[in-house]
Amino acid sequence: MDRRHPRKPPTRPLVLIVDSDQDTRALYTVALPPLGFDVMTVADGADAYRQAWGSRPDLVVTEVALHVGDGWELVRDLKGDPRTRGIPVVVVTGDGQPPVRARAACEGCAAFFVKPCLPEDLAVELRHVLIRETSHEPASART
Repeated sequence: MDRRHPRKPPTRPLVLIVDSDQDTRALYTVALPPLGFDVMTVADGADAYRQAWGSRPDLVVTEVALHVGDGWELVRDLKGDPRTRGIPVVVVTGDGQPPVRARAACEGCAAFFVKPCLPEDLAVELRHVLIRETSHEPASART
């Protein structure tokens, strides 16, 4: 039984950014806070899963191609665990045409973006995802 208490609702949503590219992590770390989000970053799927379980972010934004694991495995793991199943996941990837297996994994995603993805565009979609999640509207994928 999980005896941890869920994270108290923040005044600003907490976003976990998962990307192997240090420059991308740095970009979102600098750009998203002025747009209303708190940001944590990790470089791989294993760290992302641990952070999601421990910190209970409001959203996870992941790249597909990671040095350890991949974004689709992370989506599957997060959605398969009752402790993290409710965290919306947004996929942002440089692969403009993901393979069929990846498209099927998009079922668990709240949104899908192809890089480059400007922080302002991502922030708008993250707000939409939060609104959909709190109103229980069906998720959609963007390409």
